Amino acid sequence: MTGFVWPLPSADVVGDLPGGAVLRLRAPVDTDLEGLVVSGRDAGSRRFTGFPENYTRRDAALFLRTMMHDPGAMLWIVDDPDRQGGFGGTVELRLVELNSATVELGYTTAPHLRGRGLMTASVRLICEYLFDYGVHRVQIRANPENLASCKVALSAGFHREGTLRDAEFLRGEWNDLDIFSRLEGDV
Repeated sequence: MTGFVWPLPSADVVGDLPGGAVLRLRAPVDTDLEGLVVSGRDAGSRRFTGFPENYTRRDAALFLRTMMHDPGAMLWIVDDPDRQGGFGGTVELRLVELNSATVELGYTTAPHLRGRGLMTASVRLICEYLFDYGVHRVQIRANPENLASCKVALSAGFHREGTLRDAEFLRGEWNDLDIFSRLEGDV
């Protein structure tokens, strides 16, 4: 039996980025809608997600409302480290199994911030937060062709456990998903 209770407290999560800048994961606000739209229309984002072709502000608002009202999900916005309060990406958390204290992460990085280590730092930070609240296992599923997402998982201390064959149906095709995990005791 674990001390894990769902839902987790909804709070800002603050840490440091390499180089000393502040990393902040926070609740979404209306001004994030434009950043969500830009990310949702980006070809790199669309390739591995279910974003519709012409992602709109209305789609972004519906996503935020859905996440707010989903009892099995939580969402943080990653602050743009170059512009406090600006949109830098998302970190989604979904409850997988209450009794085993298992959750799953999903993430997107704003196109203008990719390749800077922002999401790796965000995933590391959110894992610390999750382990402080009794989570035992955090998992990530990513298309093996999504090299950036797989690299984030590995760089954030996750272990690749294997490949789930034809585990996702996206844009008319079956895709494999690599599964990564990080346990409470992992360094």
